Amino acid sequence: MFSVNVISFPEHEYESIKKYLDELGYCYTTRVYMEVDKYKVGELYKAPWGDVLKIDEVKKYWKVSDRPFYDEMTDDEKDLIRKYSENIGLPYEWIKFSKQTV
Repeated sequence: MFSVNVISFPEHEYESIKKYLDELGYCYTTRVYMEVDKYKVGELYKAPWGDVLKIDEVKKYWKVSDRPFYDEMTDDEKDLIRKYSENIGLPYEWIKFSKQTV
């Protein structure tokens, strides 16, 4: 077997992420602060539940309102991203990933 880095998610998101991966074949995540520039397109990462995920796309944004699917986010999600990016002058990343079969 090969070694891959780990990608973390809040535990309460595990089931919804797995559902998107099973139904659509891909999912999205937002990364702020120390996690910006950490994940690279084409690289593989192990999810906490054991799946291997491939980073398909990484886009950097400075304003939360520019994020794809902005209207589908809760106010709490928007506020949290703003707290660690826009409000302190830092960018955040919107990352598309898919389940990799190895």
